[in-house]
Amino acid sequence: MLRIYFARLAWVYVAFIWIMSLIPMSMPDVPNSDKIGHFLAYGVLALWFGLVRQQKLGQIFLLASLMGVAVEFAQALTPYRSFDTHDMLANACGALLGTLLAAALLRFLPPILRIQTDKT
Repeated sequence: MLRIYFARLAWVYVAFIWIMSLIPMSMPDVPNSDKIGHFLAYGVLALWFGLVRQQKLGQIFLLASLMGVAVEFAQALTPYRSFDTHDMLANACGALLGTLLAAALLRFLPPILRIQTDKT
């Protein structure tokens, strides 16, 4: 039951990323702060789905990275956001780190601390 709630919250987080990526907003004057934000957002996304799905880490990395590409193309269609390939790279790097962190946690966490799935 906990897994179902955790999975639903992961989808809410996907919606949050889309919304935050498409609304007008200004970033602080910290160099590369938007890249750090992209890296962290997609790292958390991949980690979260990795802990929920557990057996599909490669697919999670690929889908999170593709979502980052899709968001950038969607931003190009807005008058107040811009398309940036460096953001895509930051998204993919964050997704890779999140996926690797999920794999490490799933390997080393005791079963009692893992999110229970239908298979466990």
